[in-house]
Amino acid sequence: MVICIVSRRLWCRDCGEDAAEDCEDSGHSVCSLRQLRLEEAAPKVQRLDKVATSAREVVKALLDAKGVLEAQLEQWRGRLRHVEEAKKELWVAADEGRDLQEPTLEEGLEQLLQDATTLLQAKCQLQVDSPSSTWKGELQVAAPGSKRTLLGPLVLQLHQDRSLVKVFRSEECMNLSGLSKQKEHTQELDETLQNPGLDKVRKLDGLHCMERPNWSTALLKRVAPSVEWLCVGSALREHLDVIRDMSALRCLYVHLGTSVKNAPDLPLQLQELEVRNVEVEHLQSVQRMPRLRKLTLRWYRHGAVDVAFPPLPAGHCGLQWLDVRLQPVSTALSLAEAHAATLQELRILCASEGDDPWHFEDLAEGLRQCGLVALRRVVLVRRPAPDYPDKKLPHASESCQKQKQSVWDKLVPTDSEKPVRIVKVMCEDCDECPAFPPLGDFTWKDA
Repeated sequence: MVICIVSRRLWCRDCGEDAAEDCEDSGHSVCSLRQLRLEEAAPKVQRLDKVATSAREVVKALLDAKGVLEAQLEQWRGRLRHVEEAKKELWVAADEGRDLQEPTLEEGLEQLLQDATTLLQAKCQLQVDSPSSTWKGELQVAAPGSKRTLLGPLVLQLHQDRSLVKVFRSEECMNLSGLSKQKEHTQELDETLQNPGLDKVRKLDGLHCMERPNWSTALLKRVAPSVEWLCVGSALREHLDVIRDMSALRCLYVHLGTSVKNAPDLPLQLQELEVRNVEVEHLQSVQRMPRLRKLTLRWYRHGAVDVAFPPLPAGHCGLQWLDVRLQPVSTALSLAEAHAATLQELRILCASEGDDPWHFEDLAEGLRQCGLVALRRVVLVRRPAPDYPDKKLPHASESCQKQKQSVWDKLVPTDSEKPVRIVKVMCEDCDECPAFPPLGDFTWKDA
């Protein structure tokens, strides 16, 4: 008879290594490797439980309106399933005594928790008007124990798509368009910096840094922790350095007053960005902004800026609106191609005729090659261009019509058996075009 003796791996807590024979004799705390791994797994499982609980509550809210928002329901089910599978894998690894590694989760576990928590706590005010009466009410999308209605999932969808326009309270807004342009020092400038209400400012408009750059820097530092919406003109490097670290900032308009070599990054959590007098570094950072949905790029001080954009990294939501006023056209086309799966509106500055560099003769074919499967509208912009002699791009009705027809024809899909997707091609001068959504507005406007 052959007797097999299976030796267990034991761990010495006192030595912090595999237990030796004399560890138990010395009274050290010894446990099995399996027990050690289970203990190490516990806090990570708790973290996953927290995420799973939030995701499960979102699933419950959506189930009450089954059939209304099936796409979102399936998305959250998938995210919940992903978390629960990771939790299961973690327990199995611990039970088998294997080294614990972070579970195979999609990047952005914290973002998932934040999304779920935000959606569950979302509230909305409802007003219903009739010829004789008005009713108002407040709805919390997924309040525990409350009766869930179809409105809840609809609000969830609007919030998740970021189609809602954030409205700031009056005490959260500050407009400095007059004050920051004052050439003379006034007491009001000092009082503004000392204003305790700056800590509550979430929307700062009209800050022009040219007259008082140091005062502007001090003010930006005061609002930096809380500001979400920011419009800054004539910004210098020191102002960009402050803006870079604004962790709450979501919507940014910035006009650069001078050329900034090796310009610092802009906040990577931005959802909307408009830059005037673009620096190359800002172009290159666009693909590293995973939540960026709307982008406007105007002017490059040094003539042409030829940049090729790489494919989007995993987790990037993709642009829906893009307004580009740069040359050569290859830069705009490269950016559009990188966001081809999501881009719905493209505005591009160009002439309709002439030998000027702003007349992009290969524009139509270039757009066709971008594979813009989500595109709904192209707007040809005829505004002034940098350094153009009379500040007016060559444009005439006949050449404009030919240019629009060429672009439209190239964008008609010919290799699909599905219903043909029609892209509207418009001229900003010749047609009644919807206005580009203002900063912070992500609502689509049909022509």
